[in-house]
Amino acid sequence: MSYQLRRLVGYFLGFVLFYAPFALFQKIIGFLLKGKWQEQTIHSLCLRIPTEHLLDGRIFQYASVSVVSLGILLIAAFFLGPVFCGRLCPAGAFTEYLSKLLPERLQIDWIKYTEIAPIRYGMLAGFCLVPFFNGILACAYCNFFLFDLLANYYSRGYFISLSSSLLLTSILWLVVFGLFTKGGRGYCNFLCPVGAVQNLVHYFSSKLPFVSRMQVDKEKCIGCRRCVHNCPMRAITLHEERAEISLHNCIACGQCAHDCPVKAIHYGRKCHEE
Repeated sequence: MSYQLRRLVGYFLGFVLFYAPFALFQKIIGFLLKGKWQEQTIHSLCLRIPTEHLLDGRIFQYASVSVVSLGILLIAAFFLGPVFCGRLCPAGAFTEYLSKLLPERLQIDWIKYTEIAPIRYGMLAGFCLVPFFNGILACAYCNFFLFDLLANYYSRGYFISLSSSLLLTSILWLVVFGLFTKGGRGYCNFLCPVGAVQNLVHYFSSKLPFVSRMQVDKEKCIGCRRCVHNCPMRAITLHEERAEISLHNCIACGQCAHDCPVKAIHYGRKCHEE
């Protein structure tokens, strides 16, 4: 099976696991917790609300399925990296493939103008601090929920009334940070708290020898820039003509390893000095 086909299969699997009418992941977790099968929606999975309450101690007051799901997500990020984003999340994949419809000359390569990681973690910090001021942002700009609206409601012929916040989110997610952003993952990079918390966990856990990550064999790297050009998260730069991968926004999608002509990049446990 080709690399691109494997990626598409992974995102289709993510849709079946997390989105109605299937929502198999939520149904299985719900069955294990309550001993019976129940209909589930994208809201029962919600990873954003427990993420929002990581700091205020109210995380366990929310739906048990979402809390357990967040726990599984963070454990996976600890050992495997943010593979949920790179290999399963249909919402992130949708704008990545959408961006391929527009010529690159019309797209913004944000890494040329700003440091992404500080903005990403700054948004995450703000997201987790808002509950201390009696606010909530989880539902206000959720592209994961918007993808559910697009994929399920429109396909069934329902009329959708978008709130002003969801309308703004749709413009940012689909247009500004999707279609007109190189790689199509601008929303994932700047605004997604679920992705940011995974990368933060992965950044610290990657120091351990048994943790898997994307890595570069600098003895093989020839500095051809293919990985830099094709990374959807703009997570790769050249340093002394050798590729370097930023774990602050790499989603372990494997695009760089696929594109490398000398096989200098691979995913796995640390075995080469970078």
